[in-house]
Amino acid sequence: MFNRRKMKIFCSVSVVFAILASCSPETDQAYLPFSLSKSAKSTYNSVRAFVVATNPPIVPLSTNGRYIVDSNNNRFKLKAVNWYGASDTRQVVGGLDKQPISHIISLIQEWGFNSVRLPFSNIMLHDANIVPNEHVAANPQFFGKTALQIYDETVAALTAAGIVVVLNNHTTFSEWCCGFDYNGQWYHTGSSFAYNQTPEMWKADWVFLVNRYKNNKLVAAADLRNEVRTQRFNDTHLPNSPNWGWNNIDDWRKAAQEAGNDILRANPDLVIVVEGINWWGAIPILGSGERPHLKPVRDLQVHIRNVNKLVYAAHNYGFIGPKHNGDDGTSGGNIKYKDMDLNTFRNTITDEWGYVTDPDAVTTAPVWVSEFGASPGETNPADREWLKRLVDYLIEKDIDFAFWPLNGEDEWGLVTSDWSQMKRGNWRDEHMDRLLAFNGKTGPVAYVDHLTKIGFNGVDDNVSTIDNDWLSGANKGTCPDGERLLGLSRDQRALCSDTKYGKLWHADRAINVQAVYETTTRYHGTGDWAGGFTKYECPNDYYVAGATKHSWGTSGILCAHSKVPLANSCRTIWFDRGDSRSSQRGGDWAPGSYKGQCADTEYVAGVAQRDGGGAALLCCSSPLSGELPLVYKAKNLSHRTGFAEGDAWVVTTGDHWADHIIYGPYDRGRWGTGNKRAVFRMLVDVTNANNDKVVTIDVYDGQEVLARRDVYRHEFVGPGQYTNFSLDFNIAPDKADRPMEVRAWWFDTSYVKTENVTIQNR
Repeated sequence: MFNRRKMKIFCSVSVVFAILASCSPETDQAYLPFSLSKSAKSTYNSVRAFVVATNPPIVPLSTNGRYIVDSNNNRFKLKAVNWYGASDTRQVVGGLDKQPISHIISLIQEWGFNSVRLPFSNIMLHDANIVPNEHVAANPQFFGKTALQIYDETVAALTAAGIVVVLNNHTTFSEWCCGFDYNGQWYHTGSSFAYNQTPEMWKADWVFLVNRYKNNKLVAAADLRNEVRTQRFNDTHLPNSPNWGWNNIDDWRKAAQEAGNDILRANPDLVIVVEGINWWGAIPILGSGERPHLKPVRDLQVHIRNVNKLVYAAHNYGFIGPKHNGDDGTSGGNIKYKDMDLNTFRNTITDEWGYVTDPDAVTTAPVWVSEFGASPGETNPADREWLKRLVDYLIEKDIDFAFWPLNGEDEWGLVTSDWSQMKRGNWRDEHMDRLLAFNGKTGPVAYVDHLTKIGFNGVDDNVSTIDNDWLSGANKGTCPDGERLLGLSRDQRALCSDTKYGKLWHADRAINVQAVYETTTRYHGTGDWAGGFTKYECPNDYYVAGATKHSWGTSGILCAHSKVPLANSCRTIWFDRGDSRSSQRGGDWAPGSYKGQCADTEYVAGVAQRDGGGAALLCCSSPLSGELPLVYKAKNLSHRTGFAEGDAWVVTTGDHWADHIIYGPYDRGRWGTGNKRAVFRMLVDVTNANNDKVVTIDVYDGQEVLARRDVYRHEFVGPGQYTNFSLDFNIAPDKADRPMEVRAWWFDTSYVKTENVTIQNR
């Protein structure tokens, strides 16, 4: 949370570095970590008895496209509140000196929140001192406990009530956040008097904490770090800025990936929350600082070992802005969010973080606006309008959220100062009520394609659970488990996807590496598919799932065993002299470099290079032509004339007019590539009359007719008897993603019933 308490300045006037603002388990025991004390279990049970349990999700949580989902793939929307204190000077959540914890939790439920963002400091985890009784006076069961033990009790009480807990590393030191201090980044070293925390210590703290709650599945997410921002360098007032992608100690993307992977190795069930950078550069008064949030994600996404466990986060407050730190004295002249006109505000936050929820992109992921808030006593129309606009946006985009804060001692809190009841009867009520009442997408979430951009020029980019060094001495880019490489650029960037066919990696998790020296065997029967170039080719039923770079350039491939037999109808795509893309999925995933990309219905079976630069891909036909046969019921297709009769579609002379009786279904990619057959099952009422043309059937890909035939009355086997009429056609690899149709045009000469159309391999 930005320091809005009269914007206290943490630096001397001479330095002026005041930066920033910034399911249910079957048993009770399923929620409890084994390490909890008897007292914590007692608290757990007493809370369950006192409050009406919130209906919890079927844990663990994960993600599907832009949504967080439960283990049944039903959307779970984080409607959260921040309950701070464990990262602050007392090191325990607020209100424990005023009300029993069970009563506080009942207020959380009364508001309608289903989850809590629970800040902690790193020092709190290691403090062996007993918390003074006056800090927990209304909860004598906590007397004699350390801050960490009381944090345990808080977690147990929340989850006992069915509330999801998101652990949030808010600060290093136990103090108010967020000024120009030692808490801006996830580490701070080089101080002669302050606590020195290395990146390794920070990651170890996370592993310690997630192991502590590993058996409590409603502890569902790890919010890695709050408001990453410029901090003091060593003991000086010089600014030390975070970055995104520089591959050094200040690289937040790198640190988040490493911590996220360490956490997932310890507890694969957790969702990993990565906040964008809240401020980088120096200070606004010098014109060199800004608030990028998630804008850097466009170029470099966070890559953790399970892509279905990543959630991005951002904050928004009215009193700050893209270059405004919240203090007019040091940020004068820079616009605040509350002072923007409506279009500027919406465009700005979309550019900063809202775009991440857009579908079908390499950046698509859930976004959690994990802090926003305003004072109930606010009278400034601009502040009030800001909150309205933000809530409008969160509802319109159906974005998860966490209000700041719950705390009654806070001017902006949602409960009264004595923590006895909800703080109601003020201007915020309207907006909070409609935000909490809006559920947005509910129920099952349709499976969406993943698109993953990786880069391995000078760095490893591993988005897989493969932990071993599968090619020593090389930089490696590895697709997420089950995704296949579909595109490669000259400068060692790649596009991975599971489009059309889902995860392909075999349960045996077998891999094969072809590297440095040309693969001697032509597994796919293509001969010299890239003459004069070094070729790396996967064995049969293996697909390319990664690539490597030695000092001299592209140097090999990782082949993964497919769970289904892979077809061997292959072609060469050259990209050494220009782009050659059979699909535009993923956008320009390697700007400034030539790239090759196979069709969405293909897999890469090999890569060719010369002089270290990738030059060609061996693209092979649909790995899942086995998705066929597909049977389309006539009633489920589209129609311009006629009526349904069971699963069939009927037209009759005198009642209807000549037109298409069936067309559709516009499936893209499901039919695969290669030789196919469409079988139309139809009947006619009379076969001994004139040999009229009854229907014309065809297969159409949205641009070309792939096959067509006229069907005459005398071709039917008998009156009222179903007859199959076949069309043979071919789908070229570069045309597989077109909207495929089967069509039948009726000529108004007879009664015709169409039952279905079957698409099969030939």
